[in-house]
Amino acid sequence: MSLLSDRPADAPLARESLSYQAYHRLRRDLMGGRYNPGEKLKLRDIAEELGVSPTPVREALARLVSDMAVVQLDHRSVRVPHIDVERFNEICLLRAEMEGRAAERAAERATPAAVDELEAIHARLTALKNGREIKASLVENQRFHSALCALADLPLHYRFAETLWLQIGPLMNALLVCRPTNLPRRHPHRTILDGLRAGDGATARRGVEEDVRINAEPLLAYLRDPGAFDLGAAPDGEQARPAAPHELVS
Repeated sequence: MSLLSDRPADAPLARESLSYQAYHRLRRDLMGGRYNPGEKLKLRDIAEELGVSPTPVREALARLVSDMAVVQLDHRSVRVPHIDVERFNEICLLRAEMEGRAAERAAERATPAAVDELEAIHARLTALKNGREIKASLVENQRFHSALCALADLPLHYRFAETLWLQIGPLMNALLVCRPTNLPRRHPHRTILDGLRAGDGATARRGVEEDVRINAEPLLAYLRDPGAFDLGAAPDGEQARPAAPHELVS
């Protein structure tokens, strides 16, 4: 299917538009964990999948290199980088601060309808996890955090938060094979939603901080000994360690 298959047949296909759309499609895929750390992405494969010529994909990949989301290998391919423990800890600190601040501000501004939409995302996430569709749930998890940041209505803040997700999204695949050991009785997303509905920014921030902290544990375990885990062994999450049946944290 073409990247632009939903456009009218007579719509002009500007190269800049194709490049822009390819870039944002790849950003979304990286943030949602479609690709694993260390995975090689070939220009022609992506172009074929998106239904476009190599040129806009090349331009999109160049932008992602500038974003530090991928590393250039040659003129035909890039690689999703590995991050080390030090970089990961820094990202966690920044996420807790950036997303925590966004949650505080969202609690001041979010309408009931907007919170309903965020809760619907969490409901999809929970259903996917309880159905053992862990890989698909990673996409909804990232969508939840992105939507939360959007509710703060701080465009520069939102852009920076997405830059962090570009770097952490591929690593989230480690949750397919390495689960948190101390799951709370209640998902931190619920704490965030409670804070938003009550207009309580401190509660919403606390939910974000708890969410980041809980997932840091298994991701650090993976980073410290990646050879002990095979991300390719559980592409759909079937081999992930079982967690509490009511709600699986992500």
